[in-house]
Amino acid sequence: MSDIKLQRTIARFQAKIDGGAYYEAHQTLRTITNRYVKSKQYTEAIDLLYQGASILAQKKEYGSASDLITYLIQVLEEAEITCTKDYKMKLIDLINLLPDTDVSLADLAKQSISWSTKGSDSKFGDTELHSAFGVKFCRAIYIATGDEEERAKLFAYAELHLILGTHESLPYYVDFLYSWYEQQNDPTIDPGVFLARAVMNYSYLKNFKFVNEAATIFIDKLNLKVSNFEKIDANGSFIYNYKGYELLNFLQLLIITLGKSDSQQKFLKLYSQYKPVLTHFELLAPVEYLAKLYYNVQLGNPNGNQNMLANLMGGLFK
Repeated sequence: MSDIKLQRTIARFQAKIDGGAYYEAHQTLRTITNRYVKSKQYTEAIDLLYQGASILAQKKEYGSASDLITYLIQVLEEAEITCTKDYKMKLIDLINLLPDTDVSLADLAKQSISWSTKGSDSKFGDTELHSAFGVKFCRAIYIATGDEEERAKLFAYAELHLILGTHESLPYYVDFLYSWYEQQNDPTIDPGVFLARAVMNYSYLKNFKFVNEAATIFIDKLNLKVSNFEKIDANGSFIYNYKGYELLNFLQLLIITLGKSDSQQKFLKLYSQYKPVLTHFELLAPVEYLAKLYYNVQLGNPNGNQNMLANLMGGLFK
């Protein structure tokens, strides 16, 4: 399809939209796209779907827009087009036009990430796509009007995509974890309960840069609110020792330990010292999994080790 013909088709589509004939416009565009897909004119089909979905979303016809986005992903897969920057950004542009609470986002996330793994070395999918979806799901939690079960589902989606996202998505994740802690409004609750999610999940990915940055962001926020700590030297690295927050103290020492080579004995000593704390906070099995991952050491029940990230990812492509 020439650029002129494409623009004429889009202009006719726009005219139907401006006239309020949303359903007719949507179906007409689908029909035209079908012709190009059947004749393997995939570039033209993709251009039509991208522009059509953009126009419908801007008119707040989100159901029709998400339908065309789904079709766009299907065309990308049929054409065996891999996740290049251009096509990825087209998808991200369209996703960002949908409301954060749009019901189609969960399915679109699965479809997009599944497409991005094809022809790629990344078994988890593209980080920028993960980041785009993670940010939307994270924002949706704050404005969701459903019950706690619905909010928990949104958090599970957000957490998975933010963990597997980019550096830009990390602050969204940590800010949410900290706001979740603040909402408890109870100074007796150990903040480590919330920070542990980021520390464990990024540690499973061996992403030490993100582990350290997540802890720094969280602790900097916390130190503006509390005063029950002292800064101490822990084997050449500084940590904040909190009175009454044993799990938070453990996490800081864990980060230092995992980040050093030949640290197996230090890890085992730390594990032994804090085992009662980890048991209390139901983090013993996840930490034992780290022993297996980093040092090939089996601790505890071999069937009981839990990889929090693997559990989150269980339903990603279902």
